[in-house]
Amino acid sequence: MTAGWRALTDELDHWASDGRTAFFWWRDDDAVTVTPALDRLIGQHRAAGIPLALAVIPAQAQPTLAERLEPEPQIAALQHGYSHHNHAGPGKKKSEFSADRILAARLADMQAGHALLERLFDARLLRIFVPPWNRLAPDCLPAMPALGYRAVSAFQARSSHWAAPGLAILNTHIDPIDWHGGDNAAAVERCLAMACAHLRAMRAGEQDMQPLGLLTHHLRHDETIWSFVAEFLSCTASHPAVRWLDAGAAMKIGAPGASAASPATPAS
Repeated sequence: MTAGWRALTDELDHWASDGRTAFFWWRDDDAVTVTPALDRLIGQHRAAGIPLALAVIPAQAQPTLAERLEPEPQIAALQHGYSHHNHAGPGKKKSEFSADRILAARLADMQAGHALLERLFDARLLRIFVPPWNRLAPDCLPAMPALGYRAVSAFQARSSHWAAPGLAILNTHIDPIDWHGGDNAAAVERCLAMACAHLRAMRAGEQDMQPLGLLTHHLRHDETIWSFVAEFLSCTASHPAVRWLDAGAAMKIGAPGASAASPATPAS
């Protein structure tokens, strides 16, 4: 066991000693069709017995994906933008829902994307919006509850449960891929350290209580990432302080006035 894995276990032991529960959830991005990588992802999900939220790109989604998920009751579909096309201006970070486009056009894309996925996935589709590149212009947020969205999911620790009235924040926190340097072994160690840091901050009351989100991208995994995901799921799921939740239950954790120990829809 490496120092990173020992540190994670030690931190979870502190949660157990305090009689507290650390909630986790799992989101995987960029799903469009059935591939060997998707089959491997589903295999890991089944082996761990942990709920999975699959962020699907509406404009690229194939009927075969919906068919593949039919026998998988613990895999939810989330809306991953519309076409995953960058609309940010020159020199800006990539964003499909950038303020460089008028708000009405962005909201129309949201609605069109939801309609496409609803036809494919029906009740499997949750009203959680995942913006491509984890970026969304803030002026979208107040309008989203009226369109039926219940949560938005990006990447970073949240400082509030609500993005806008009626719209929760359900973020991810750790991503084991090195997107720029290609050193996934180093990225995995950083990922473990980041998981410990988030858990420690929540335990100390320095960070808003929230489910720790694992973010994966099955189409970009190498053997280092596949191995890390399998070990991370196994290590955490077997710990008495940890409870993995489906996305619907996870979005309720930390809601003002709600009990952090009793999500409405337990999933593991």
